[in-house]
Amino acid sequence: PRSTPMRRSPASLHPDSLIAVLCVLVPHVNAATPVYVNDWCNLDLPEHSGDYANVSTMLMPNQDAKSAMRNLLVGKTIRAVAHLDTGRVEHATFKSVDGCGDCPYPDVFYCAPWLPDRKCDEHGGLQGRDYEVMEAIANRGGFKVEWALTRGLSPTYNERFTPMAVNFTTDSRFDLTANWWTDTEERRKLGLVVGHHHTDASRVLMVKRSGEDEEIDYTLMIRPFSPSVWYALCSVLILHSVLMLFTEHPDWYNDEKLGKGRVTRFVKGSLSEMWISFERLNNGGNHHEEPETNNGRLLMSVYGLFSLLIVSLYTAKLAAIIVIQDSSAGSQIRSLEDLKERGGRAIMFNGEPMRNRMISAHPYLKITEAASLDELKTAKLSALMNAHNAHAVILPNVIARNAVRNHNNCDMLITNNVQISGGGFMASLRECTHKINLILDALLMEIENDGTLDVIERKFLNTDTCISGPNEGASNDDSSLRMEQMFALYAVIAGGMILVSANVFASGAKTTHAAMRQRSSKKKLEIITAPGELPPELPEFTTLTGAETRMDEATADIVI
Repeated sequence: PRSTPMRRSPASLHPDSLIAVLCVLVPHVNAATPVYVNDWCNLDLPEHSGDYANVSTMLMPNQDAKSAMRNLLVGKTIRAVAHLDTGRVEHATFKSVDGCGDCPYPDVFYCAPWLPDRKCDEHGGLQGRDYEVMEAIANRGGFKVEWALTRGLSPTYNERFTPMAVNFTTDSRFDLTANWWTDTEERRKLGLVVGHHHTDASRVLMVKRSGEDEEIDYTLMIRPFSPSVWYALCSVLILHSVLMLFTEHPDWYNDEKLGKGRVTRFVKGSLSEMWISFERLNNGGNHHEEPETNNGRLLMSVYGLFSLLIVSLYTAKLAAIIVIQDSSAGSQIRSLEDLKERGGRAIMFNGEPMRNRMISAHPYLKITEAASLDELKTAKLSALMNAHNAHAVILPNVIARNAVRNHNNCDMLITNNVQISGGGFMASLRECTHKINLILDALLMEIENDGTLDVIERKFLNTDTCISGPNEGASNDDSSLRMEQMFALYAVIAGGMILVSANVFASGAKTTHAAMRQRSSKKKLEIITAPGELPPELPEFTTLTGAETRMDEATADIVI
């Protein structure tokens, strides 16, 4: 029979061979097995680093050999959990919870280390601004991050972000939560510690651009002046026309070209003068270039100055209105005080942690939680405002800056900062996990200082698809010129017209008096003749002034 070769048992291997095998396998085992920080309370935090003895010794914390704090997590793995936040932390492939559309916590993970075939570094891995910030910090600190991703807030269970943060930070499977958590009083009192604010979470006011209306602007040409100014201008034209008729055409009532009857001649003469006055106002004619009377010259001088100033002011104000409407967004709601005058109605996102603080500081606010934060990132905000009869949207600055760059929100504008706040990674006082922020904060500031954070920020900033971006610094004073502002101008023309009117009335009274005297003299002449006799020939009378020719009183009364 064929002999069977003898098999050597493992125990019979040569000791040197075992050592060689272990030297090959141990590094692979260590590489695959993460090293966690199991006791954060006993983490050896140095009181100082840099190996300096006094204030004259320079500290160089970026040198690995002299920065014990910076290297406390080298070779270790920290466990981070994040909720879905589009553009900030999301998975390239996993978009829902496996086998459950809306389960309660804790069975809400899109990906996690304990889920088979749904680990967060598989199938494209995680992506987003906050994810890359945490990974950049880990690269600087020489440690790794083990991720778990959950869904956002559930409308079914009426969830809020603060209870979610409590769940995350009290779950023994995680060391911290790596979203941008707003630092609030409520969360601090719950023992939740937010690290260095890597995100501007200040709440800003968003309103509609009033200049985005594409309808025909029928009132643009009359907006430079208020109604009272226009009424006064029309009155000036009418009075100027009547005065010019009386001063330059004193015999208008005998002018047959103006029609029959004094009323008709007055109306037609006044309308003709009004047309000439309007032409002079807009520099369209010189029909009164050389007035024949002193009153006419005075009136035209005052009216010419008035025309120059009124046209200049109108042109300047109209140009200002057009420029402002084109260059700025022009919403009149630029602060919470302006919003108060409109009724205080505003929209916030579901579960807004700053809601109570905003209402306590501004009791007049009428807040409506209209949509989730993810929905507001892409929603047409003006349509949402119309649906809820709101005049503004209050969002975190980091969300608002991206929203106004979307093509469907080009009609929106960021006007003011209404609540200063910041956001960062969160840990808990429970089991001392907050100590992780002491290490991460220093590394986060390091990538801020060298520009790495700015590069990541620009990478995930939405492309501006609007023709003109938000213009927060432009003002919008397109109000009309009021009568109080125009008083001096109208006072000049009114003074001139009063003076001319006085002269016209004085001249008219003098002429009327002279005519009455003439008629009285003619009545004194009585010629009496006998029947059948002719009156004697009388000298021809002419009306003269002064002492040139006078009729003797004896010859004025002739009795035959």
